[in-house]
Amino acid sequence: MDFDSFLASPRWEILQIIAKNPSSPVEIAKKLNTTVSYISQQLKLLDAAGIVKKQRTGAVEKGKPRILFSIFKDILYLTALSKGFSGKKLLYITEHHKSILKIWMLEDASLHYPMEKIFWKLEENLQELEGIFIETSANNSRLIIISDSKKLKLRIDAFAKKLEKKIECSFISKSQVKKFSSDSLVSLHDPNHLLNRLKGGHEAGNEND
Repeated sequence: MDFDSFLASPRWEILQIIAKNPSSPVEIAKKLNTTVSYISQQLKLLDAAGIVKKQRTGAVEKGKPRILFSIFKDILYLTALSKGFSGKKLLYITEHHKSILKIWMLEDASLHYPMEKIFWKLEENLQELEGIFIETSANNSRLIIISDSKKLKLRIDAFAKKLEKKIECSFISKSQVKKFSSDSLVSLHDPNHLLNRLKGGHEAGNEND
């Protein structure tokens, strides 16, 4: 399959919508200002390609959709072009891949490698923390680490000081997460869905996202 053309508009816009929240053809059509029949046609193509899946919502309630579409599997369509090397590849990605990709999405490329190194160090100590986020509202992106472990803080602070690029790491308790908006945080590790509970989250209190 030629993903370059297959994931062109409007299918790409449809995927962006359902990546945020499972949606019905009616909801997608309203957001894209087009017809339900056209959206349904595009969803059938995406379903046949194994990119999306549909699920019935159970008992039909007035005003609620019968069928919702969501992303079937987490994928990455990678295009690489550099001196002496080029290639394209479709990959099925893990939670670790997604975390690294979110770091790569930061505008300041000089933050990528040092932030990756700290994240890898934190991965060795996941049992001592409840979440890892990047705060993107500040002038300089910083890591927000949800942990009450003073020993872990000392280890990470000492590790970060050895890096050539300074990365700010803020350790806070779970209760302090409430002072942030979900729009200002990017989740790297969030096993308890803390981000969804924040004001402005996709659906506060919904732990199924």
